[in-house]
Amino acid sequence: MNSKRRSPFPLPLLRFWTLRILPAWCLIAFMIFLFQIAICGVVHDNERVKALLQYVEMLPDFIKAFMGGEILEVGNIAGLIAIGYQDPFVLLLYMLYAVGVPTALLAGEVQRGTMELILSRQTTKTQIYICAGLITIVGMYALVLIMFTGTVVATRLYDFYQEVPLYSFFKIAIVGGMLASAVGGIALLAAACFRRGLAVSLTVGYLVVNYFISIIADWWPRMKWMEPATIFNYVDGPAMFEKPGWPIGDMCVLISLLIVSTVAGGIIWSRRDLPL
Repeated sequence: MNSKRRSPFPLPLLRFWTLRILPAWCLIAFMIFLFQIAICGVVHDNERVKALLQYVEMLPDFIKAFMGGEILEVGNIAGLIAIGYQDPFVLLLYMLYAVGVPTALLAGEVQRGTMELILSRQTTKTQIYICAGLITIVGMYALVLIMFTGTVVATRLYDFYQEVPLYSFFKIAIVGGMLASAVGGIALLAAACFRRGLAVSLTVGYLVVNYFISIIADWWPRMKWMEPATIFNYVDGPAMFEKPGWPIGDMCVLISLLIVSTVAGGIIWSRRDLPL
């Protein structure tokens, strides 16, 4: 009688890759955490807030869109703190992790010639993909929670003349984590399809185009029709400040994007011949 034996899940590989990525994750998380505290340190002073809002009002609409767009109109303190959630520097840190990790663990290992060694240890390609996916997606979501923790800590360090709606920021963090995870899924798909250099270029290009479309659509009414095509459209900060409920529709779109991209990447990775 022939019996099929499943290969045990490669926990040593998951642990090894996690420890290898952990220093970079900790550095990015620490920078995001400090950035949120720094933003709160600037805006907690009433006079600074008034001066900053007066300065922002004089800026062109295009620059306002880069700084946060409509979210600045929600309220003085909440709107200014929310700038730190979509600042280009913070988005760059997220992109470094989302693009660098899956491309290094999948396409990078193939190009270094170490993927054959990993596969020779009774580890399937699907299990390898799951390990890379867990590190990428869980790591991205954890970074968003660290960002929210920075806001919570800042509210304990500084006294604000307005109440900071932490529950609204928590909603933004949860939905933002879904967006970050979806970006990780897209990067996994690219890493499963292409060599590392091309996978990085395509993922970065996709994110940059999405970001600039969202910025342009925010200040140019004729481009509003393009907003639903951008992934950043599904984290609506102003709506989460104004409405008590959760944006179920936006969350479903982001979860669907995550599932479709990761599953498609897994299928392609499991069927692709090495080397890529």
